Amino acid sequence: MTEPKSREGTMFGHYRLLRLIGKGGMGEVYEAEDTEKDRIVALKLLPEGVSHDPVFRKRLQREAHSAGRLQEPHVVPIHDYGEIDGVLFVDMRMITGSDLRRLLTNFGPMTPARAVAIVRQVAAAVDAAHAGGIMHRDIKPENILITGDDFAYLVDFGIASAKSDEKLTELGTAVGTYAYMAPERFSGDEVTSRADVYALACVLYECLAGSQPYAGDSVSVVITGHLVQPIPRPSVQRPGIPPTFDQVIARGMAKKPAERFATAGDLASAATDALTLRDQDQAASILQRSEASRPGDVPPSQGATMAAPLPPPPHSPAYWATPPPGSFPPPPPPPYGYPGGPPPPPHGGP
Repeated sequence: MTEPKSREGTMFGHYRLLRLIGKGGMGEVYEAEDTEKDRIVALKLLPEGVSHDPVFRKRLQREAHSAGRLQEPHVVPIHDYGEIDGVLFVDMRMITGSDLRRLLTNFGPMTPARAVAIVRQVAAAVDAAHAGGIMHRDIKPENILITGDDFAYLVDFGIASAKSDEKLTELGTAVGTYAYMAPERFSGDEVTSRADVYALACVLYECLAGSQPYAGDSVSVVITGHLVQPIPRPSVQRPGIPPTFDQVIARGMAKKPAERFATAGDLASAATDALTLRDQDQAASILQRSEASRPGDVPPSQGATMAAPLPPPPHSPAYWATPPPGSFPPPPPPPYGYPGGPPPPPHGGP
């Protein structure tokens, strides 16, 4: 049976599917109205072809349980999950904003202060997951959502696995994005939570330098880079980045897991220390503003005022309502401006 291109405008159980906001190999995500609870949600529908796969079903259950038990504000809350008419679904909070991939594509690399402020928030989510025995295994810009006030979320625990579940871990080892995968993911060595630290260091590098650590035209080139090529230096790739970040990236992306930061929080702390004093103040201001704007559940009365439609990039999973064009990056100072001088350019120049 051929699946429809889009279910927009149809009912899925008690959900009214308003618009398709993301589509990828792991299914589709719709902005939907929960008619029972009278609220707007992001509804992830998994492909019908995998709904009867017991391993996939177990992975979905793990995703819902994992994110549900993480009492961490930087993890997107899951309202519900289950199966309707043979299709598995996950009901999540709708986030208004953009993913980090789109921000980097549209506006280029970030200021060091903004990059560190975002990574610190993601690190909090990563460490909370690790404390619960969960490895994310797919940390990348596409799985980091950013609101207009730079409040960051880590999403998509669909490939996360508890370290105690060896069978599921083995079946999930091929999942991930090569550009952010630690060397041990390719070599067959033991994969620990420090693989997530490596991936987050790759994300930090990209935020600073504007390119992936080991860009290449083929998978083999990228894998070779992770395995044997020297660790890139952001200060060389993008003049103006403090050389102190070279040391942070070198340790975060160390080839041997034992030589990396023990936790994502340790990586974030080192990145904060690498900032100039002025940039440390800016990062603190960004974090203060983002924390003050921490979103809660969207009240039912706000459902009709969600942002105007703007399709995300093809094959990019989404869990948010995209804001109107031009609404990113966030507004000028405070906190982004430099005292006594003009604000930095929109792409986050040094």
